[in-house]
Amino acid sequence: MKKEVEKKIINAARELFYEKGFTGTTVRDISGKAEVNLALLHYYFRTKDKIFEIVFSEAFSLLFKRLNKALSSDVDIFEKIKLIISSYISTCAKYPQLASFIMHELSVNSEFVWTIITSYKEKQDINNNYAFFFEEIKKLGKEKKIQEIDPKVLFIDIMSLSLFPFMANEFISNFLYPKKKTEFNKMIKDRTEHVYNLIINSITI
Repeated sequence: MKKEVEKKIINAARELFYEKGFTGTTVRDISGKAEVNLALLHYYFRTKDKIFEIVFSEAFSLLFKRLNKALSSDVDIFEKIKLIISSYISTCAKYPQLASFIMHELSVNSEFVWTIITSYKEKQDINNNYAFFFEEIKKLGKEKKIQEIDPKVLFIDIMSLSLFPFMANEFISNFLYPKKKTEFNKMIKDRTEHVYNLIINSITI
């Protein structure tokens, strides 16, 4: 019974936080959507901060767990780049509001959010894998196997091209694909290959 109630509260909170953000969501909103009384909600979670921490940690893990696996994979740099792009796009295709939620909270609620990210158990692994990827890019550039490029700029390019369609979903859908959801979905389906080709063409000698 306890687990079922907790799940109802978290599911309701996730939906509200994704839609309205931490600041725009009240504990009363969550209790109403979860159909539990305020006293019960406070009994299980005490504060809105605690509920948000659970929801944000889950979202961060969804986006970065597969990315971390891609970064640590034992493949050549071109295949690794494709895995990184795929990790972003496939995860966001499954959870379309994920990237917008994370980036919005990072911009408006940064101190609290960075506290959550810092405590993420795999954060050090991610940092180490980022560093290794950056060194790979630098090394291959110096060896003239790819164009010399700031690896951080390359990573920003990958992230931007991969995540922007999801972060601007409403604008893109309504402006470019009005009443044509199937075309938007096809664009997303083809996006990994498209972004990969753009990135590889930009670094190939």
